[in-house]
Amino acid sequence: MTTPNLVERLPSFRLDGRLAVITGASQGLGRQFAEAFALAGARLLLASRQEDLLHEVQQSIADAGGRADVCTTDVRDIAQIKGLADRARLIAEGEGLDLVLVNNAGLAFTRPVFGVTEAEYDNVLDINLKGTFFACQHLGLVMVERGYGRIINLSSTWSVGTDAGKSVYCAAKAGVSHLTSALATEWGPLGVRVCALAPTTTLTEATKQSLAANPERARRLLSRIPLGCYARPEDLLGAAIFLASPAADFMTGQTLLVDGGWAAW
Repeated sequence: MTTPNLVERLPSFRLDGRLAVITGASQGLGRQFAEAFALAGARLLLASRQEDLLHEVQQSIADAGGRADVCTTDVRDIAQIKGLADRARLIAEGEGLDLVLVNNAGLAFTRPVFGVTEAEYDNVLDINLKGTFFACQHLGLVMVERGYGRIINLSSTWSVGTDAGKSVYCAAKAGVSHLTSALATEWGPLGVRVCALAPTTTLTEATKQSLAANPERARRLLSRIPLGCYARPEDLLGAAIFLASPAADFMTGQTLLVDGGWAAW
């Protein structure tokens, strides 16, 4: 019996042969994920409410030699999520691709408890948790039918920590992480792996504006990160590609913190 050489034992971090469906892909982290996944070899299906911006991302991917389709989708609308799943099924079956779902669509929210309206509460939960659940449900069905799939849900360090004004957002993201564990338990025997990615404060354009509007809060958040800096969008790409790749074949049910040591306090 021969021992496999080192090269044969090394796991692959490539995403060739995979169709990555990314929600919230028109800007911010979603766009970064889409462009990085394309460079790693994935075929892309980009989803967002903003069709014009989706086409910009699609063109950027094409210019770099990748392939991407777009599907205008509001994750608050279950019928639109089903339409996205149907589109993914057609591409995956037609091109013989394994399916990856990145549930990136989300809404950040900071408001003291006594100022939260019912409409705000519903919107935060609908986008961050309900939309994630039903995207998992409909895309997960396609994965189960094909006997293989990967789901990466975007959680947050606020799923394991709290701060003034974050009650609704903390509840939503804690729900995402717990949902991730529940789905992993249910779908593991069916070939579908489900993990979550939990970043700390990340310098997207929207976050930069929020921090600039409240310098005292910005200083306080930064003081909780042992590495002494906020995350950049590119700091999350390696973890996301890892979770979508063959290198993570024996991982499921985990929330992977990419937080500069935030949770170590």
